[in-house]
Amino acid sequence: NYLKIVSCMLSFIAHTFYMVMRAFIKPDNLVVLLVCLQVQLILFRGPVNSHSVRIMRSVDKDLLFDGIYYYESKKNAEPYLIELGIGWLLRKLALASSPSITVSRNCDAVPCSWSLREDLVFKSHVSMFQLGEEVADYTMDGRTVQTVFTRPSRNRLVEEQIGDAVNNTMIRDFFQDRMEVTMTANGVTAFVVFNRQ
Repeated sequence: NYLKIVSCMLSFIAHTFYMVMRAFIKPDNLVVLLVCLQVQLILFRGPVNSHSVRIMRSVDKDLLFDGIYYYESKKNAEPYLIELGIGWLLRKLALASSPSITVSRNCDAVPCSWSLREDLVFKSHVSMFQLGEEVADYTMDGRTVQTVFTRPSRNRLVEEQIGDAVNNTMIRDFFQDRMEVTMTANGVTAFVVFNRQ
């Protein structure tokens, strides 16, 4: 609180300084002076900003994304896979499998780097991404897509896949004990539940 009060006072002094000096100093020199003053303010505020970043990171730790999730149940999966254009053999293998998904984040730098790994008996796939960044990716059945991940709410991760023939949206909702996935391709929706390890 003390630092915030002092910081506000410095901002007021800087504004007053600008108003007074504007009448006596050439504009170019005034800009240099203001830049120097702003740098000093930023340096002074450094501990406050660093503290704020530490608070944000500590709060961020209670998000529910990170973990290993094991398949529990699915609904309407085959029509969804057919809509994606997945062939009969691969479709039957996918329906018979019990996938696991590992979600992890590295937030040492901003923005966080994410990893989403899906393991099936016959294949594995890893997506590496940052939120809001469009990346070229491939699906488990080999299709090339442009993918964007977003986080519209606290413990929801949305994946948008834009492909040549079909677009696909996967909404992952994270809870203390599970992850619920809603997948939609061309209006056909499937639901999958994974239990947290």
